[in-house]
Amino acid sequence: MGNDESDLASRRLLAVTEEELSRIVLDIHDGPVQYLFAALSLLTRMQYQMEGQPTTPDLLPTVNRVTSLVEESLQEIRSFLGTFRPPEFQRRSITSMVQGLVIQHEERTNSTVELKMDISTDNPPLPVKIALYRILQEALSNAYRHAGVVRQQVSLWNEGGFICLQVSDQGKGFQPPPLEGPLATEREEHIGLRGMRDRVKLLGGVFTLMSSPGKGTRITVKVPAYPKREDEEPCLTAFE
Repeated sequence: MGNDESDLASRRLLAVTEEELSRIVLDIHDGPVQYLFAALSLLTRMQYQMEGQPTTPDLLPTVNRVTSLVEESLQEIRSFLGTFRPPEFQRRSITSMVQGLVIQHEERTNSTVELKMDISTDNPPLPVKIALYRILQEALSNAYRHAGVVRQQVSLWNEGGFICLQVSDQGKGFQPPPLEGPLATEREEHIGLRGMRDRVKLLGGVFTLMSSPGKGTRITVKVPAYPKREDEEPCLTAFE
């Protein structure tokens, strides 16, 4: 298979992966979620029937606890499904998707994201929109979950024939694992970083991760807005 065919197959893979994710989300919603709702309904009925009954005082606290666990499980699953539900990639512009994701992250985590966008290529091909959206989603989530970051900066801009995305924070930082070469990490806890790297690589782009303990983290992504060009320099820091 030639390079052009390989690139086309890789880009199609991004779209197919997104379709598979959509099916997983739907299966979870139509399967386990419905079973949990049914269980919660039965437990609620049992609570109502047991209240005030002198023969079951020891069982009521247990039923209450199980009910609480089912409710918490449902809440977590709904949050998960909301995070990974595709945001109408085909129809929406990249700026609308990024802005919506930032707002969703702020509301869900009670954090602040400073967003700057200066982009003329607002409707790139589907694989590009999918990759940028999922990378931003992962970067925002990682900083909040692993570093407790409550303030981040996101920039989206054009540079030549490329789209650049940068996500940075002034959190506690970390020592990045190697992501390229023979020592590239395959550890399970680095699956998010590997996923971002691989999405960019499939599009013929450049993925850069800069971080160190106590000095925050900066992720910069550069992907071709349209067919790859070889004469471009890597993106500089946005708005400098």
